[in-house]
Amino acid sequence: MNALLIVNPTSGASLNSNLLPDLLEVFKSQNLEIEIEQTTPEDDGQQIAAKASTNGVQLVIVAGGDGTIEAVVRAIANTQITLGIIPLGTRNNLAASFNIPNNFHQAVRIIKEGQISSIDLGKVDGYYFLEVVGIGLEASLFPCGEDVKEAAKKNAFAPIGSIFSGLKTFFAFHPHRLTLRLDGKLKYHPRTLQVNICNSPRYGAEIFLAPHAKMDDGKLDVIYMNRSSKLDHLRHLFSAMRGQPFEHELLRTYQASKIEIESYLPLEVHADGIYIGQTPITIEVAPKALQVLLPTPKLLAEFADQAGSNMREDNN
Repeated sequence: MNALLIVNPTSGASLNSNLLPDLLEVFKSQNLEIEIEQTTPEDDGQQIAAKASTNGVQLVIVAGGDGTIEAVVRAIANTQITLGIIPLGTRNNLAASFNIPNNFHQAVRIIKEGQISSIDLGKVDGYYFLEVVGIGLEASLFPCGEDVKEAAKKNAFAPIGSIFSGLKTFFAFHPHRLTLRLDGKLKYHPRTLQVNICNSPRYGAEIFLAPHAKMDDGKLDVIYMNRSSKLDHLRHLFSAMRGQPFEHELLRTYQASKIEIESYLPLEVHADGIYIGQTPITIEVAPKALQVLLPTPKLLAEFADQAGSNMREDNN
């Protein structure tokens, strides 16, 4: 099979200079022949993948984090290209949603022996996303989060200004009246701080906002709190970050294949952490739009046995 490996050299685990040679040795041991391209500040992987698509590449493997995977997917969505994943990022939310372990030896086994499955993508005003769309407070806070990450690269005190900016945004933000139309039929008029449309069970800082979301059911999960306080909102967020269920009379969850959202005042919108504009917006599921290599039940059982053996060895 004609295969391309796209490596993000700045992903969390990729910062280890010995990783790429080790990774190539694993591919060699599995008798997998691949070409290699690396992302750059000018190309996050989308252009590389788009070129591969026109050159007849059948398998694109991403060695990186969620952002790199999402960039590549935007180029290969609704094509015959199959995606392979080697999780090297900080969070690896997508790999976790797909049951792909962080151990890259096992991830390469999945590429060699896994099963090709078709999964859904989300689409908002022509823009594909894998994880989530956020409308309102979350989208307004995302630039502050990016500023914190960039400032942290300079020194330990540099992020302080960005943190204060984020706090100012949080306390100044007020609930807004929205109109949600689901599948062209059901209509809701919540007053809320934010609405999330989830395709995957978790996103961001390992936030399990839609723990029961499935990426192959032809539906997107709609989550918001109606007329909630900021304290309720924070409690919901912290519960989701811990992966704990959150029961609250103001919490609303729905499923739909098409969601139309309007607001009296324009609200900012992000898709997988990238600012894409303001309301009004239309979000739709793109069913079976991506082919991805996933572990078989046999491989999952084998990996579980290996983890159990390693744990027993550590305890001895």
